[in-house]
Amino acid sequence: MDLKREQKPQERVEAIDLAETTIPPVKLGRIGYALHGFRAAWREEPGFRNHVIGAAAMLATLILLKPAAIWWALALLCSALLLALELVNSAIERVIDHVDGRLHPRIKAIKDMSAAAVIAASIGVFLLGIIMIADTLA
Repeated sequence: MDLKREQKPQERVEAIDLAETTIPPVKLGRIGYALHGFRAAWREEPGFRNHVIGAAAMLATLILLKPAAIWWALALLCSALLLALELVNSAIERVIDHVDGRLHPRIKAIKDMSAAAVIAASIGVFLLGIIMIADTLA
């Protein structure tokens, strides 16, 4: 099977002038770049927004139920890891779409596995929440 593909011309994307952004990376250093990443994910990625809403719901549940400290630690850590995984998944998808907009079967498998990692983590966080609620109310 011949995997050679015609190279399509890449569209030019104008570079962002970091001096004109609302969060100046010069003053905030690397945190400024990260804040830009959060803002881009919030604006452009519905999955990220859904996970942020889920994390807020988890935080509200923690505040209402006042579980043991270990539940706070587990819930906050797992929620943060889920958000990080969603950001990585979104970045992988964007890089792949930028490099080649066509969906080769191997590329599709990479994107599907990346999305599956997010779903697996989401299920884990959901189950953690259920167990935490059950343990706290018991």
